[in-house]
Amino acid sequence: MRISGFASGMDINQMVSDLMRAERAPMDKFTQQQTFKNWQVDAYRELNTKVRAFEQSIFDRLLTPSRFLARTGSSTNESLVSVTSTSGTGNSHYTIDRVSQLAKAASTHSKEKINGEEGIDPNTSFKDLNLESMNWAKGQVKRDLVERGEDGVYRLGLEGESIGESPVVRVNGREYEVVSEQEKLVEGKVFIENGELTFAPDEVSENARVEVEYVDPHGEGNYTKASISTFDANGEQQTHTMFITETDSLRSVMNNFNNSPIGVTMFYDEFSNRVSVSRTETGVFNPKEGSEEIIFNTLNLPSNNEGDDVSNGGEAFNFFNSVLNLESGQHGAQNAEFEINGLKTERQSNTFTIGNLTMTLRGQFDEPISVSSSVDTENIVKNITEFVDEYNALIEEMNGLVNERQNRDYPPLTSEQRSEMSDHEIELWEEKAQSGLMSRDRELQSFLTNMRMTLYQSVDQDQSNIRHLGDLGITTSTDYLDNGKLVIDEAKLQAAVENDPEGAYHFFAGSGENQGIARQLRQDVNNGIDAISRKAGGSNGRHQNHQFAIGRELNQLDSRIENFERRLAQKEQRYWRQFTAMEQAIARSNSQGDMLYNFMFGNGNF
Repeated sequence: MRISGFASGMDINQMVSDLMRAERAPMDKFTQQQTFKNWQVDAYRELNTKVRAFEQSIFDRLLTPSRFLARTGSSTNESLVSVTSTSGTGNSHYTIDRVSQLAKAASTHSKEKINGEEGIDPNTSFKDLNLESMNWAKGQVKRDLVERGEDGVYRLGLEGESIGESPVVRVNGREYEVVSEQEKLVEGKVFIENGELTFAPDEVSENARVEVEYVDPHGEGNYTKASISTFDANGEQQTHTMFITETDSLRSVMNNFNNSPIGVTMFYDEFSNRVSVSRTETGVFNPKEGSEEIIFNTLNLPSNNEGDDVSNGGEAFNFFNSVLNLESGQHGAQNAEFEINGLKTERQSNTFTIGNLTMTLRGQFDEPISVSSSVDTENIVKNITEFVDEYNALIEEMNGLVNERQNRDYPPLTSEQRSEMSDHEIELWEEKAQSGLMSRDRELQSFLTNMRMTLYQSVDQDQSNIRHLGDLGITTSTDYLDNGKLVIDEAKLQAAVENDPEGAYHFFAGSGENQGIARQLRQDVNNGIDAISRKAGGSNGRHQNHQFAIGRELNQLDSRIENFERRLAQKEQRYWRQFTAMEQAIARSNSQGDMLYNFMFGNGNF
């Protein structure tokens, strides 16, 4: 229990507070040191972020061939032949003598209106349309995503149901042909028996997506089937089959085929009430000359024997010919035919690549057009110039940090001092207090020296005269106040790059015994990043205080502050015990005085 001046009349709280303020003076020093160390950590980490960005820039601008040696393509007539080039092209030149025809995609359309003059709403279900040309079979269509069992077998969850004829099986979107005998099982085919799917050995991966569409012949509903086949770049047939139910519409059927991997585009034209179908890719893919590129397959549906008002499915039915009235043949499938450097050739696409030079044919012509590729020297000059600018900015900042003196007249503010100042005063004070956070840092000075020495080095090249930065028109500033900044003679740099772009690249990016200076500089920068992280953490796996130098100092300060706080608490308790004892002594003395006074003067008989 604390007695605060009841007997003495003194302000004990204030007296203890004043005594403890004096005792806390060393604690303020500790907290100020702690604040300064935290400022240092933040400053070093901010610098390290900029150094790391510079390291990445070295890689992007000077060590990446596709960026440093970027090439540009040109054409004497961009409206007929456009050109793009990549870093691996080399200086090349071609003459396209003539283009006799452009590549076109196969296409077809309805030869007459769908459903006659009445037309069709593509968003209405087939059940509501009541198309006489639609051939339905009875049964319920089911769609299952089949999971692989622990024994590695894919099983349908039939639960006593039977599976109808010709189910559709897809693995990762690719349709597999269902075979009737396991002996016929080869790649791209599947055998189904008792609800179990069997594929060719090692063909289907463990994480494959296996989907099955099939018909429950005893279920309620009507369905039909539609199938389109095309050919891939290897001339192999690829098919997409879908079950069409009464609830489907023409729109949903078209979307199904448009989203399939066989490469067709279908759309319905409301004005003409017809459907158009075309390949998404130009060129001829069917290896049989003169054959169709898009095949609308004829499918047999199971017979309906129950006498319902459903068309008999025993006959062959082609949804595309019977319902959509599509023409059986296609128009326009052709390859691009042209002559290049006197050689007659053709391509499936109007855009093709020769020697890493990509050309796009945009029209027919019979007068020669020249196309070529060359190194983009303007891009090289730009990369080198931007590298020099970034290097100069970095060393300017680092030199400023290293040479900035610490202003010891402005230590970090204590909590009590901050409470007595305005926000503006605090801002001005801390601006001065945070000066010199990296003053005379030896590791940063060493980092700067290493980078400067690397840039002074020469690189021996057998097939190039570019061996020093000076050969590229890059020298060190003669003004000592620039602290080693680089200066560019733009005319000399431009001439050197145009004369020997490959030599410029290898001067910076060369590997082996004669490493380019950019590779050496990048190593210096990485060493600097590591040195900064050893001091202030934040990268290279150093995120806990005990993993970097300033962090360990902060841990020591935390321990000293904790110990000092404990001693302060003990001292405060001692002060209170002493003042309490004084109060109690004064109270006893006052009590005794009152008793004596009452004894001597309190009785009226005296």
